[in-house]
Amino acid sequence: MRLSVVLSVVVLFLGLAQIARADTVNIYAAASTSDAIDDILAAYRPPSGSQVVATYAASSTLARQIDAGAPADIYLSANELWMDDLESRERIAAGSRISLLTNELVLVAPRMLPLPYEIEGEVSLGETLGDRRLAMGDPEAVPAGIYGREALVNLGEWDGLEGKLVFGESVRTALNWAARAEVGAAIVYRSDTYSTQSVSRVLTFPVSSHSPIRYPLAIVEGRDENTEVLAFYAFLQGPQAREIFAAYGFGLARDE
Repeated sequence: MRLSVVLSVVVLFLGLAQIARADTVNIYAAASTSDAIDDILAAYRPPSGSQVVATYAASSTLARQIDAGAPADIYLSANELWMDDLESRERIAAGSRISLLTNELVLVAPRMLPLPYEIEGEVSLGETLGDRRLAMGDPEAVPAGIYGREALVNLGEWDGLEGKLVFGESVRTALNWAARAEVGAAIVYRSDTYSTQSVSRVLTFPVSSHSPIRYPLAIVEGRDENTEVLAFYAFLQGPQAREIFAAYGFGLARDE
């Protein structure tokens, strides 16, 4: 094959690869939304055959990646703080931020190892756990961990758990530890309990014990003129996506 023909083929290949990348919509979503988003992706029919790819991790990890220039188009965070951080750095498209979902904070235990704990009971959570540990997201960064620490402090339980706490890189890490009975209990979202039959819900933390749990959604700066991005952003707010979110235990912020 002549060199000129080879070069033409290479150029054509690279051009097609760039088009393929341009037709991919990347949503960076909090780990707690992974099951719902997977179902939404399966239900979504892109208007012009584009592909939507989801990346899941702790909201803090995703926010840092977006700030560092990761190729995200849409960001769904599990709390307001990390969206605030990106917005302050002008990494979010103006006017695109909305409050999409709500959630509840719950205490779960391995189904095979029930935990007879009550918030207003005579025995503290630390005493109830005995030599077992309590898992939660890292309270320095992971939203579920931040909410969890607030709840435990406000309920007077935090100090009594010294030496019993183990922190995960995301809320799903804490959930998985509980599901495998590697810990005695875990603090997760209500929606997380829909993803496994291996844990049982011990209690729901009072909403007054922690900050409101809201999931803000936004388009990343510079991506708000892409029609494929706008189409999926709109779909996430539509009736089909709302039904899927509700089926996984999420509240719908716009219904409040």
